[in-house]
Amino acid sequence: MIESVAANDERLKDRPDDWEEPGEQTGEISLGRRFGDWKTLVSFAFAALVIVVVILKGGINFTALWNRLDQINIGLFFLAFVVYYTTFPLRGYRWKVLLENAYKSDPKHSVDDMSVGGLTEIIYISWFVNCVVPAKLGDLYRAYLAKLWANISWVKTVGTIVAERIVDILVLSLLMAATGFIVFHSKLGHVDTILLFGVALAVIGIVLLIAMKTFSAQIQALVPERFLDRYIAFEEGALQSFRRIPLLFGLTAMIWMIEGVRLVLVFAALGVHIHISSVPYVPMLFFALATAVLTTIPFTPGGLGLVEVGLGSLMIYLGIPKADAAAVVLVDRLLSYYSIAFFGFIVYLVSKRSHFRHSVPRGAESRV
Repeated sequence: MIESVAANDERLKDRPDDWEEPGEQTGEISLGRRFGDWKTLVSFAFAALVIVVVILKGGINFTALWNRLDQINIGLFFLAFVVYYTTFPLRGYRWKVLLENAYKSDPKHSVDDMSVGGLTEIIYISWFVNCVVPAKLGDLYRAYLAKLWANISWVKTVGTIVAERIVDILVLSLLMAATGFIVFHSKLGHVDTILLFGVALAVIGIVLLIAMKTFSAQIQALVPERFLDRYIAFEEGALQSFRRIPLLFGLTAMIWMIEGVRLVLVFAALGVHIHISSVPYVPMLFFALATAVLTTIPFTPGGLGLVEVGLGSLMIYLGIPKADAAAVVLVDRLLSYYSIAFFGFIVYLVSKRSHFRHSVPRGAESRV
């Protein structure tokens, strides 16, 4: 593998720094154009339709819903907000580890000067992008901003993000299996669909990694010559990211555990009590993990509509009253979707990291 990487680095060293930049023919990524694209508008329309149909057909007692929302504990709500936002620095640090892994043997580039704070800021901007455009395009935009910051390979950095997603899914599926089969064994029913979807994502990720490493030469032989260098960079980014595995898995498990704490605080803020399990925290962790699985479906921005319906239906199926389930979903999505859409837009406007194209000369290296 080391010899292969060295050969690949030798192959790439004479290529210009911006050879794999997205939008080579059209310039920088235009979020405005993406937001106004018909696919984005259709995805928002679909999400709105799903939500409207559920509201009209769901049989929710809106008086009970309003009473539940009216009694919210503001202190606990803001504590849930703070707890949720502590996951972003952890995600920034984890991405730093992935980038260091991927670029450790790269003679041309260094990511040592990329701060955790700056990477966290880029991740937050990318989450905002995922909230306003479908198909997880924020992940590509994240790699784009990282390239403009440190003049690193865009495609190789996309590989680190793919590796991050695989680690996320692996840990998520293990935690979902533990909470789902142990806590909800007597009421699995349709819940097993979410469990199987999460496990399937993990299996697909593992299979792709094994295939990429085992059949690297064969895959490269099938790639058209004009795309070969890009594939090599992507492969290196994805495979080389899997170093310091215990640290990566530990950080990821911590992130998902904190997501569960967010749900605990949302339930407490609304005064909603559940009796699904003798272990109070575990159902909340399951709900948080189920939400994460639903957001991987790329049909709508940030899983809008799909998460609300899926999470609400799951809670109702497990015995939570409809009005209480609707209140929890509304408040939790206020934290995990609408706050990112609102504050993320502000960060996008004021952040220097989202405006590198205007401040960094083409081909120049920036260590902001």
